[in-house]
Amino acid sequence: MKLHQDFNFHSHTKRCGHARGEDEGYVLAAMDTGFTDLGFSDHIMLPGLSQPGIRGDYDLVEDYLQSVGVLQEKYKDKIRIYKAFECEWYGKLFEEYYRDLLSSKKVDYLILGQHCYYDGGFIWYGRYAIPAQGTEAYFHDLIEGMETGLFLYVAHPDTFMSWHKKFDEQAYYVAKAIALKAKELDIPLEVNMGPSRWYIPKSPEDTGLPYPNRRFWEIVAEAGAPCVFGVDAHEPQDYFDSDFGYFNDFAKDLGLKMVDIRQKLKK
Repeated sequence: MKLHQDFNFHSHTKRCGHARGEDEGYVLAAMDTGFTDLGFSDHIMLPGLSQPGIRGDYDLVEDYLQSVGVLQEKYKDKIRIYKAFECEWYGKLFEEYYRDLLSSKKVDYLILGQHCYYDGGFIWYGRYAIPAQGTEAYFHDLIEGMETGLFLYVAHPDTFMSWHKKFDEQAYYVAKAIALKAKELDIPLEVNMGPSRWYIPKSPEDTGLPYPNRRFWEIVAEAGAPCVFGVDAHEPQDYFDSDFGYFNDFAKDLGLKMVDIRQKLKK
């Protein structure tokens, strides 16, 4: 079954250190599974900083952009390919770098995917001794990043449920605020497929999947915020192993407002 969306703007490469496969393999897999548009959005390489196993070193930027450029030309009659990065918002630390990537047209877009904050080193939000504090820090950084206008959409906005675990009052508040901000700014929220390749919930009450978190997305649907799917491919096989039928039903059952993100690139 095909995904009820023929574009995927969230796909990585082996340069990040935790993905596998050749760049061309992702293109071929995307075409084989019915996608007409593919966005490479590897974890952004940052000048002066290294994070082995999470993102590639800065000296890989040109190789990455050149490789995608070659594929754009080779497959231009078969699939539209875009250059991009998945980024965290670290306050003003890399704002100029992000803006230059966009203004110079080295990339077509950036997506916001908060995993960690920077405090002399990269620290995962889930490392807070008190999970609620990690959730608060994540929420603050995500909202601030959304308000910059730098990002095409927000990747896995419910990733805080990886450490927060229980959908309590704070989780409800965070979900509601993210949904309302997304609607206000017209910035889509991504229903991320990554963890589903390890586990699919057996019922709506099954909370074994950190994200997409069904309760979070119920709140997004209630708010009427725009949404997109993201395969979040870390190897070509992920295009074949993702349960597109599950996600088609997920969006339909909740009444999510799925949008065509390509329209925003044309503006």
